[in-house]
Amino acid sequence: MTKLPWFIPQRRNLPEDFDNKIEEEGASTGVKPLEKTDIDEKVELYEKTESVEAIEPHDENTLAVLQDHTGEIYQIREFRDVSTRPWWKFFDEFEYRETQEESARYQWSSWFRKGTSKEEKKLLWKLDLLVTFYSFVGYWIKFIDSNNVTNAYVSNMKEDLGMKGNDLINTQVIFNVGTAVFEIPWIFLLPNVPINYALSISELGWSVFTLVTYKATTVPGLQAMRFIVGSFEAAYFPCIHYLLGSWYLPSEVSRRGGFFYIGQFLGVLTSGLLQGAVFQNLDGNNGLPGWRWMFIIDGVISMVVGFYGIISIPGTPFSCYSIFLTDDEIRLARKRMIENGTDSTIHSKGFFNKSKWKEAFSTWHVYLLSAINLLFFNVNSSSSGSFVLWLKSLNKYSIPRINNLSTLPPALGIIYIVIICFSADFTRKRFICIMVCFLLNFIANFILALWDVPNAAKWYGFLSVYWSWSLSSVFYLTISDMFRRDNEVRSVAWMVIYTFGLQSQVWISRLIWPTVESPRFPKGFSTCAGFSLAADVLLPIAYLLYKRDEKRDSARNGIFIYDSRNRSLKEALDGYEIKYERKGLSGQAELRDQTKLPAQTKLTEQAN
Repeated sequence: MTKLPWFIPQRRNLPEDFDNKIEEEGASTGVKPLEKTDIDEKVELYEKTESVEAIEPHDENTLAVLQDHTGEIYQIREFRDVSTRPWWKFFDEFEYRETQEESARYQWSSWFRKGTSKEEKKLLWKLDLLVTFYSFVGYWIKFIDSNNVTNAYVSNMKEDLGMKGNDLINTQVIFNVGTAVFEIPWIFLLPNVPINYALSISELGWSVFTLVTYKATTVPGLQAMRFIVGSFEAAYFPCIHYLLGSWYLPSEVSRRGGFFYIGQFLGVLTSGLLQGAVFQNLDGNNGLPGWRWMFIIDGVISMVVGFYGIISIPGTPFSCYSIFLTDDEIRLARKRMIENGTDSTIHSKGFFNKSKWKEAFSTWHVYLLSAINLLFFNVNSSSSGSFVLWLKSLNKYSIPRINNLSTLPPALGIIYIVIICFSADFTRKRFICIMVCFLLNFIANFILALWDVPNAAKWYGFLSVYWSWSLSSVFYLTISDMFRRDNEVRSVAWMVIYTFGLQSQVWISRLIWPTVESPRFPKGFSTCAGFSLAADVLLPIAYLLYKRDEKRDSARNGIFIYDSRNRSLKEALDGYEIKYERKGLSGQAELRDQTKLPAQTKLTEQAN
């Protein structure tokens, strides 16, 4: 990689990066390397396995360094008495992750946290251009390529290929089978391959086979092409979520994920507009019907985006491939994520070790979140093509008009995404935002399940079903955040949860959306409504468990919690060895255990 020309991204190894040789030497001498915590200083930190007398803090905000009986070290930034905790703090998702000072930095009306430095703002703007913009463009073209079959179906592809019965839903299912099958290898590959090359090669692969689809002359031939396109697309969704979760903090990522997901809705919207324009202007050109031209145009655009991805995608902060970020910006990006508790491992620590799988499956996340994800994957009725099939059944619109009208739900969906994703960041109530989406989707599908309602009500139902997809970036990035402490466990758990939902779509969609039942689809709309309601029942359970875990790990997050109604700070510190304390703790009443000790009083004196 080092011999590549400067304009081809290659991994950026900074002077302080640990390599495999150092890690192996550390293991052989009984000394293990610490995760890098102060990237600004170009030094290598090591922690001896035996106890040490003193440990320096990670940053200037550390009040004390504690060590428990297992030897784990906690860098404490706040000592918090929860005896006066107000009830509404239960709804604060970051209650046990941020100090009061850090929480005060957040302003709902600002794109940046209060006090963000010029350097960090510059870094975030660069990331928005490199990561967020690419994810938006890539998802846009992905859903043009994914959704064009439905538009082609109502644009005479059905008649040209002799499609009948359930051929449309079967073709969509085969596409999903390809995606689900080839999702599994990414459980192993995700932490270990350069994301920029993985994504770009995958995108170029589906571009070629999208273009080749124009040659399809039979239904089996069409389905074979769609299987291959789905196989190449398997990498995109998990890689983008892994990428966003690697660069952005939890309070920043939902709105970026929102832009990413706008690409999906814009892709569905553009597919309809593009198919309408192509049918009007190119139908019959060079002897090719309009729907075949659609696949040619989609394939060419996808190739351009694939080559753009190679240059744009920066890898991850700890395995960076960017030609646009400076060394100091990479260090700053690493520092931000380490402070968030994100795993800073550069090299794989043995992903195929059973311990990673055991750790992933030993928590509640895989089971409960997989169940919620199964429901989520099957609550969207728009993927069935029900709206355009209903429009065609009315026998009052031309083919170009149907394609143009098909853009209305995704156009409104873009508004829904902005509302939900920005609300998730600005209010920092991710779980509540997700539940609101499921509730609104339930109402829409309940109306469509009734069916014998005025056409105005049906229009409302069809135009509201995109509430179901608008929660996706908030939901999946929240899952990624829950596993932030170990990249390999995160990869296993995230992919298992995602694949469990994805595979369910393969067979559930075949059962509830048979084309022969269009446009009524009684099983389809009823299932979407019921699954939305079930998800809203399970999500509060997930939130309770999430809060419990964050409270249990509060010391790892830098917050030492005690309740003065039950025991004093002195008693709460029993069992901890104090390795460091900061002098001059004026204003920290908790540290002085509600006494009027001088500001210079040491925490060790207090504990004793």
